[in-house]
Amino acid sequence: MQCSVCSIQHTEHCTLNTKIMPSAAFVNHVQKEKSGPDDPELLETLQESLEQVDAMDLIIVAGELTARRHRFAELLDAPGEWGEAELTWITRAVTPSRKKAGILREGLAGVDTAVLVPTLLDENRPLAARFGWFVEQLGDIDVRLRVELAGGLLHAASPRDRWLWTRWMWDMRTQTGALALLTGSTVNLQADTVAESYMRVGSVTAVAMGFAEKTGLLTPGLTEDPQRSPFASDVFLACVYGIYLYGITNWRLSREYNRLLPTLPNLMRKLLGLPKVVGK
Repeated sequence: MQCSVCSIQHTEHCTLNTKIMPSAAFVNHVQKEKSGPDDPELLETLQESLEQVDAMDLIIVAGELTARRHRFAELLDAPGEWGEAELTWITRAVTPSRKKAGILREGLAGVDTAVLVPTLLDENRPLAARFGWFVEQLGDIDVRLRVELAGGLLHAASPRDRWLWTRWMWDMRTQTGALALLTGSTVNLQADTVAESYMRVGSVTAVAMGFAEKTGLLTPGLTEDPQRSPFASDVFLACVYGIYLYGITNWRLSREYNRLLPTLPNLMRKLLGLPKVVGK
């Protein structure tokens, strides 16, 4: 039937009206009382740490995202031809966990990508509507994996105009992520539906990039390069969350375990679904 909300054919109900249910087991790390890695002073430490980051690392990783987009473009031109190899590549690119990528890949078995992907990318339809519709069509897969796929495909198709949404940026169930950390609040990220949440993630990402301008990391080599600049927010947010993870890990683990951690550039690559670079 045709949905009265978004004018797209739905099998059941529209996710524009579907409520998001945050897990009661989690408390937002920004609003949580001062305790260990959730200490409000961690944000100040994060700001200080960003001053020590080499801006060239962001330029290099953005270049790798640019190169990857060429492969995405080829795949998005023929979604009806996606086989196991193509789906494996795509799912690993849109979610940082190899295990979760495998779960997403299994969940996509039998999905008609020849219909779903072109509809998601159809610029003649309202953005929120097609995002919500796409997420709905993927059935019982963890909703966070579904939005990572939808956001990843939209961003790959139009990186300058459509934004990334991964759970490390904003996890709507745990109410945590890089965007909440940077803005110091979850208020502007709260939404009742995944479609509305996607739009809010885009708005808050733009606000976060205002903060990024004050860090010195948005150099001309990143922001003025026509190929790399669409990925400036990706690499900056991955850098922020990578530093945050280091802060949590240093608090929890011994020095011996900390030596096993990846370098910041490789942690950024992992968050962004890129392969590790040995020695970098």
